[in-house]
Parts: sequence; structure tokens; C-alpha cells
Amino acid sequence: MTATPAIPLRGARSAPWAGLFALAWIPVAACGEGESVQSAAAAPKVWPPGTVLVVNDVPVSAEAVDRIGNDFALIEPQDSLVQLRRLSIANTIVPTLAVQAVDPERRERERARAETYRTALLEGELPSGPLAGPMEEERQGDFGGLGFALWRTAMSLEPGVWSEVVETAGCFHLVRVKTREEGSLPSLTRFTIGLFNFPYLDAETALADTEAAIDRSRLIILDEAWRDAVPRELRYRLHAENP
Repeated sequence: MTATPAIPLRGARSAPWAGLFALAWIPVAACGEGESVQSAAAAPKVWPPGTVLVVNDVPVSAEAVDRIGNDFALIEPQDSLVQLRRLSIANTIVPTLAVQAVDPERRERERARAETYRTALLEGELPSGPLAGPMEEERQGDFGGLGFALWRTAMSLEPGVWSEVVETAGCFHLVRVKTREEGSLPSLTRFTIGLFNFPYLDAETALADTEAAIDRSRLIILDEAWRDAVPRELRYRLHAENP
């Protein structure tokens, strides 16, 4: 099947974990709060209040979509509410949920390792040993250089404070802001960040794995008013249905 392209954003440039990953950002928590996502392991028969979409048996709330959309609005302030929701769903919600089933065991190992790292970092140390995990990377840039996921995380952080574990399509991350220089527009705010990555998809095949996972995914539109918020091509690709 021909891949449905992510909705482009002005000013975005390629970076490691770019493409789909540069746009996707979802904290690891319950979907009913903020824009976070829960595992699809046990889908409820009755969806939580506020659920408007279901992707692979995972409920997605209106609040989840709109909180991501609020950050897209910092980049595309002229966009309508419907367009901001399309950006959130196509570039963030669907890719991140789709890949969760590619290798669930590896995903859980990397999630647990990221949480262990965060606990150690908050205590001022790192896990020791040759197999402990990744080293901290340093990156610099504004929205165009960092991509939506890292830029958005950095925008929400106080300098020196480690983020919660956040999930993009195929990878968990820990982020801290080292320096911040305000720009004339939010998208031009420039950061130096420290970054730990915990991938659960191999970088060489991650994009192909993600596209294949999207092709296997299914979408239920619980609230008909949200049909237009899902791009038509994506509705077709996900075999969108009503409950």
C-alpha cells in the first residue's frame, strides 16, 4: 500500500530519528490525561469519557489531540482547529500507537530502562556497568533543527530539569535543557539540550517498520464530529469505521 505522507510543517529539517519520529511526541502515562497513551494490552468495552477515536483498541481523547494541537499552533498559528487536529493525529497519535505492537517485549524493556535512568538522573547519578544503556547526547537547534518532538519537550522544561519519559514512534527519550535563547517566533527559540534515547525499533528499518505498522492498524471514529479531523487518506488506510 502506498504510504500516507505525514502532514508537512514549515521549517522542519531532517535530524536523527527524523521523519516520522521528529514529529511524534507522547508522554508515557494514561491517555485520558494530556496527550499520553496507554498500552493496548487490555482494551475496555466501554471507552473512557471524552474518547473520540480508538486506534488499535487504544482510546484517544479530544483533550489528548488538542493538547498536541496547541503546540502545533505555535508553529502554524494560522491553521484552523480542524487542521491542527489533523496534524496531531496524522503526525503524532497514529504513528506512535501503531508501532507499539511491533515488538512489545522490547518496547517494555526500553521503557523500563528509561524509567530507571530517569530515577538515577534525579538522584544525580547514572546506572553503572557496560550494558547499562546509552550515553547522553547534546543537540542544538530551534524547531527546524530539533524537530517537533524534541523542540516541544524543550519548550515545556525549566533549564536543567530532566523531562518525564516521553515516547515517539519507536523510541523513548529523556530530555533536559542546557541553554535557551528566545526567538522572534516560538519556532525560532533555540535550545541546547541533553538527550538520552531508548529505541525499540532499529534505526535502519524504523521508517519501514512504522509504515507497515500503520498499514496493519485500525481506527474507530466514536464521535462523528471528528471524522474530518482525520485526513481522508488516513481514514482509508486505517479502514476507519464507526462503532
